Amino acid sequence: MNSIAKNGTPMEILEAALKKEHAAHDFYSEVREHAKVESVRLLAEELCDEEMRHVRLIEEHIVRLRRG
Repeated sequence: MNSIAKNGTPMEILEAALKKEHAAHDFYSEVREHAKVESVRLLAEELCDEEMRHVRLIEEHIVRLRRG
């Protein structure tokens, strides 16, 4: 387990999670763009959308945390 996950503040943990979700979204976006197999492209598109839902969820938690 990463040290931020173990010892980080809630904000540090959420910011780290947000970076990972953005990285996952970027990965699936690239797969979607370059996939030669339709089923792989469709799966990558679905996963890309899922990562964006995660991004929005984490961003909502960050806003709530900042508000106190």
